[in-house]
Amino acid sequence: MTDWDQLREVGHDVAPPPFESLVGTAGRRDRRARAITATAAVALLVGLGIAVGLPDDDTAEIQPVAPATESTETDGPADDTLPEGVLPLPEPEPGEDHATLSEGRYRVPLSDSLAFDIDVPEGTSAHEDGLYLAKERIIIKTEVAGEEYGVPRDPCTDQTIEPTGPTVDDLVRELRDLPVYEVSRPEPVELGDAAGTYLEARIPAGFDASPCEDGQVQLPANTGTAVNAPPPYIGRWWVLDVDGTRVVVQQNCWRCTAAQVDRDTRPGTIGFAITG
Repeated sequence: MTDWDQLREVGHDVAPPPFESLVGTAGRRDRRARAITATAAVALLVGLGIAVGLPDDDTAEIQPVAPATESTETDGPADDTLPEGVLPLPEPEPGEDHATLSEGRYRVPLSDSLAFDIDVPEGTSAHEDGLYLAKERIIIKTEVAGEEYGVPRDPCTDQTIEPTGPTVDDLVRELRDLPVYEVSRPEPVELGDAAGTYLEARIPAGFDASPCEDGQVQLPANTGTAVNAPPPYIGRWWVLDVDGTRVVVQQNCWRCTAAQVDRDTRPGTIGFAITG
């Protein structure tokens, strides 16, 4: 098991790579269809609706906390089907490739029958219909992890996504065995009333990515949403069973230290909603 205390200061306090560079080599494998095309810098989520502390022992769980105060502003048209205080995710302004959100709680669709509600701070940007939510340096990526979801054959040298089995445990086993990444032991977790497993993954700053495709390392994903970036990397991953649907929440931070993540990230809430 990785000694995370020894890794807490790993990383360089340097500017993050351009947001669009996370797409990496996806285009050559027809995976840019859902990739980010924003020109914003890689961002660090602040309070994007999930508890983010790493469990300290075998019984610890990451629990949702009380919702943040809803904003009185509205970013989109009223939707009578939403719970009180929950806003629809707005469309980007003309000519923009992302929507900039005011502080509040928003509903983000995951599929025709599933969505999640999430509290965000002022200035959060929503990309690809909320697939990516970004603020400063952290990016939250939330998606249904269906039949196409998997892990790269090798995150460095063969970034082709290989689907895993259909269950939470199937995916967790593959995540735990990923090359390149230092992955913590799995921990049972509940997030937004959904049960699942939590893992923390890191690539230290000292990792030599020069042999990797484009000098970048691939993340687990659906085949059409895979992104990659140079190390160092700190990720917090939740693999959840939401009413029979496997959902993966990734909190990703590139080129920052664990101390920065702990200092800059504030807990929030996330909740799932059956919509169809």
